[in-house]
Amino acid sequence: MIDQPVLYVLKRFPRLSETFVLRELLELEAMGTRVAVDALLEPEPGPHQVEVTQLRAHVRYLPNRPRLRMRSVARAHFRIAVRAPIRWARCAWRSRREGTWRRFVQAGLVAERVRRENAARIHAHFATAAAEVARDASYLSRVPFSVTAHAKDIFHVEHARRLRRRVEGAAAVITVSEYNSRHLETVLEGIPVHHVPNGVRLPEPVQRTPANAVLCVARLVPKKGIDVLIDATALLGADLPDLRVEIIGGGELLEDLAARARTCGVAERVDFLGPRPYDNVQAAFMRNSMMVLPCRITTDGDRDGIPTALVEAMAHGLPVISTAVAGITEIVRHGETGLVVAPDDPHALAAAIAKLAHDPQLAADLGAAGRELVAQRFAPDRSALALRRIWGIHS
Repeated sequence: MIDQPVLYVLKRFPRLSETFVLRELLELEAMGTRVAVDALLEPEPGPHQVEVTQLRAHVRYLPNRPRLRMRSVARAHFRIAVRAPIRWARCAWRSRREGTWRRFVQAGLVAERVRRENAARIHAHFATAAAEVARDASYLSRVPFSVTAHAKDIFHVEHARRLRRRVEGAAAVITVSEYNSRHLETVLEGIPVHHVPNGVRLPEPVQRTPANAVLCVARLVPKKGIDVLIDATALLGADLPDLRVEIIGGGELLEDLAARARTCGVAERVDFLGPRPYDNVQAAFMRNSMMVLPCRITTDGDRDGIPTALVEAMAHGLPVISTAVAGITEIVRHGETGLVVAPDDPHALAAAIAKLAHDPQLAADLGAAGRELVAQRFAPDRSALALRRIWGIHS
């Protein structure tokens, strides 16, 4: 392992919907990169990934509402202020002006850990609170920082207007799709932008038994378009009377979506399974015949980059149906690696589901092609190597 760790700053760890972060950490450790984690919030309630026990990195949870008068906080900031008083004062003044004082106080703890553990780099996932802490910790410690930006943190109107400020001074901004890269290059002029996909491992291939079973793995939020899937299911009542839909994930829209299924007369055909650990999701990939994710761009600008759940489904050889939103068409190529329909069009979505259900050979061919694309573009070791190169780690 290299002597100097990379210190990750994460809003919450572990988090079931962010398995890609855990995989990234594990892959880096497998390559000999020492990592450490500072999390702003305690672990998410509910099930966690079983792989979290494999992580060797020390995970520290920062106080959520830190005060300078807290002993550990005061010590950290005192040491920084003694070493670099002008730098500390400038950062404190900026945080007061921007309304990010809490993040500045947390950043002092991160900066002191950077000094104590001789970290080579600070890296944050998501250009939101974690990026603000990483930015200030970098300024206080004079150790470079980078940020991986994903989707909502780039495009949602509330985050988009703060994006430039949150990544100010970053040595690099990393993102998960070419679509995101092109956008960020236009709004972050002067900051290097790199495209590094979330790595996804290929499971062993299995023989799939065709069945009219649809899977959707997603948070229950507007941009996922699950309401469109429910409407499409209702439209398929006569054509596919035995169609079943499994929806894995939790979120703010659960009650609304369940009510919509009842109103559409498909409540008995749509199962809301809630959040599940990844081994349960893998089992769902195996027992279903297609993955459907009808993403949309919401009125506040929120959208997906490349949904990791789509890539995971393709890695399992599951044929996928999605929409031409953001970077999705970089992996779901209509008629080649999946089917693409217009967002917010339940009739088009119903037709695509029926097409795969009635043509198992097409479904198998699309699934095989999708799996091959994932093998070529989403290998976890390739993504980890790309990160190491960006950070200047070559050993």
